[in-house]
Amino acid sequence: MKSQIKNLAFPVVWELLFIAFCIIKPFKTLYIFFVFYLVLAVYFSKDFSFKEYSRNFKSIKKFWLPVVLTVAGAQIAYMIKMNVIQANFIGILDGTYGITWENSYIGELLYAITILFLCPVSEELFFRKALMCFDSAGCAIITFILGLVLCGLSYAYLPLGIVEAMVLSMPYAIAFFCTRNIYVPITVHMLFMMYQHIPSIVYDVARISLR
Repeated sequence: MKSQIKNLAFPVVWELLFIAFCIIKPFKTLYIFFVFYLVLAVYFSKDFSFKEYSRNFKSIKKFWLPVVLTVAGAQIAYMIKMNVIQANFIGILDGTYGITWENSYIGELLYAITILFLCPVSEELFFRKALMCFDSAGCAIITFILGLVLCGLSYAYLPLGIVEAMVLSMPYAIAFFCTRNIYVPITVHMLFMMYQHIPSIVYDVARISLR
């Protein structure tokens, strides 16, 4: 447990710096997001193995079934955010950090890399695998909640936005809590981000090409 806390000192401080930069400098934040997630991905790279990841693809019961269930959970969480939370708090600021960037191919490429890959991988390695402790039931519950809160703070600085982010990240946390397999939430997180953002990325690239 002590070594785990020591290992988390840098990423927690790094997240606090990220939050401060997003609030102080809200323009051209793509670079802030890119560097934030890139550093986290490098820092936790020892916890990710492409070889181990690929081995998961062979297991229907231990990998694909949890993936399917987590996809369903992620969709339900998104519906709760849109139809329950946002529908009942119209006009209230959520304090979400927006990603802004130049209208260019490089901007779109950095955006795609950040949103589709760096964000899902680094978030799951940090807020789930590195944070969650299973030494006891109490420790597991506390670190489960702590992971959700820190994840919420990485998306917003006001209560509404933090709660929305926590709701969206709940299925990923539950998936890791139940399976202890970090590649399940990583896979679903990437799939969900692709589903949400690839159409707009393709549209923006086409628009840039035709301008």
